[in-house]
Amino acid sequence: MKKANSTPCPVVYRKTIQAACFLFCFISYLSVHAQKNVSYLDISKIQFSVSLEDSNLFAFSDSVISDSTISSLKFNSNFSSPTTEKNIYIKLSLSNSSDSLQEIYFSPGFYFTDIKIFKLNPDKSQNSLLTLIKNEAGINLNAGFILLMLHPTERADFFLDAAQLKSYAVFISPQIINKNFIERYKNNLSNKPINLITNVVSGILLMMIFYSLSVYFQNFKPEFLYCSAYAFFMGLLIFLKSYLYNTTTIANYYFEGYFDFMLEACGFLFYIAFIRKFLQTAEKHPVLEKTFKACQWATIGLIIIFSIASFVSNSFFVSNIIESLTKLMLVELSIFFIIYGLSKNDKLMSYLTIGQIMLIVFSILSFAIASTDMAILKKINSVFNEPILYYETGMVLEMIFFITGLAYKNNTDIAEHAEESVQLKLENERKEFEKQIAVTEAKSDERNRISADMHDELGSGITAIRLMSEIVKRKMIDQPLPEIEKISYSANELLDKMSTIIWTMNTSNDSAESLIAYTRVYAVEFFESTPINCRVNMPSSIPSIEINGGKRRNIFLSVKESLNNILKHSRACNVNIGIDIGEKLVIEISDDGIGINTEKLRRFGNGICNIKKRMESIEGDFEIKNHNGTIVILSLKL
Repeated sequence: MKKANSTPCPVVYRKTIQAACFLFCFISYLSVHAQKNVSYLDISKIQFSVSLEDSNLFAFSDSVISDSTISSLKFNSNFSSPTTEKNIYIKLSLSNSSDSLQEIYFSPGFYFTDIKIFKLNPDKSQNSLLTLIKNEAGINLNAGFILLMLHPTERADFFLDAAQLKSYAVFISPQIINKNFIERYKNNLSNKPINLITNVVSGILLMMIFYSLSVYFQNFKPEFLYCSAYAFFMGLLIFLKSYLYNTTTIANYYFEGYFDFMLEACGFLFYIAFIRKFLQTAEKHPVLEKTFKACQWATIGLIIIFSIASFVSNSFFVSNIIESLTKLMLVELSIFFIIYGLSKNDKLMSYLTIGQIMLIVFSILSFAIASTDMAILKKINSVFNEPILYYETGMVLEMIFFITGLAYKNNTDIAEHAEESVQLKLENERKEFEKQIAVTEAKSDERNRISADMHDELGSGITAIRLMSEIVKRKMIDQPLPEIEKISYSANELLDKMSTIIWTMNTSNDSAESLIAYTRVYAVEFFESTPINCRVNMPSSIPSIEINGGKRRNIFLSVKESLNNILKHSRACNVNIGIDIGEKLVIEISDDGIGINTEKLRRFGNGICNIKKRMESIEGDFEIKNHNGTIVILSLKL
């Protein structure tokens, strides 16, 4: 009996042990599974920073929910906010396994206008109770970096309720940062290589602004002012984008939410004004003029509506639509202008067209990099993977072509103005020349009239006096009167002088041929009734060169004075007059007389001085010398 009753015990114990083991394993599995679903990040083991983008801790809501129901939201890993119209809720499950108080910084990303932090301790009995972490003195929950703390061995769930800024600049990138590493982390955010490039680009645009303004103040052409204004607004836009990058100051919130669009829109307005004035679209391109003018008014209207929507409404929808419409209008206008510019054979327009092509191409590349995972270089943090780099490159190239076009137009205008000035000067000189010709012709006519009157009136009168004196002399041959002889001599001399004056005044004699012929005739007649033999050597051909009456008179009187000196003082038998004409008119008068003492010219003083003065008055030369007699040389540059 004992043996039979003792056999079932081991079986019962074995089954009992197996059931207990199974139950233990099941409980352990549930415990492990539960622990896995509620994974707490141990902040005491974080040395630098940890990204939380892959955690299941995000939730979105179209409307604001009560604080007490935040913990019941369904959190998932969709960390990209579909629209800034929605509030974002972030859950953090943190623990502290150390035996000391641990402080950690939490950054949800940028940019949030209102942040509330709640803390739920699951180890306490009242799990549904949320504790609001209030703003302490000197702590700004909107600053992007929130200080959280856990006591030794404490674990807790933190919930963040954040409203996003009405801007495309909002991005969600939750990070846990070690407290001792926070300053270095901030510096890494702000000190990026692209910032240096942006500063260089801003400097280039600033130099272009100074150049445009300097040229504007030289000639006050408005297109230079419009170009500098466009460069100013776009340069200020990219500079502030870089300078305020990832900062949570009030200035940056205002810039990202409103001011960046205003800068872009104002730059767009001055861009249109520049093209209209630069290409003179009102006179040369009426299609462009109507299109650009319509876009200007449309932009002004959109600026007003955007301002009202930004300051009156809390909705991002209207502002988003306006900003998108403005950018779409800018792109469509640029494409239209490029197509129009390529269809025209206009060098000025080609500068703007090429510049616009550069901006559009690099803007498309910038947009592709920003909206996709496309990378120019495999190195993730390379500056060549920054979208703004290519937008800035396109803008600089565009401005280079704009400035080059302005410089070309300015040089062309200067050349045209110079040519107009030359033409105007030539026209004025022509009018002045015509005026002088008219005055000269009037003088010539007057001289001819006077010479004709002298010949007709005075000449006939003096000739009558001479004839009557000769008649009286014949009648009184037995009783000569010296006065009658003087009258006859004076009449003859006056008639010769008047003949010379008439010959001088008559403009038909203003030629070298007339001067030479008149001089020859006078010299021959002067020595005709004297014992002196006169010979005149003339050139075989005399060119048609004009010599005005004043020069003819002074040359002839100088020759006359020289011949008179020979007759009175030389005791010569022969006189040779040589005339040569080329670049100069040269008259050489030589005799074979006793010569002249050039150191003692007292008795010839007045005559020689008169000759010298006459030749100097017409910018001629006079020379007298001894060589087997006396030689007088008169020369005049023709």
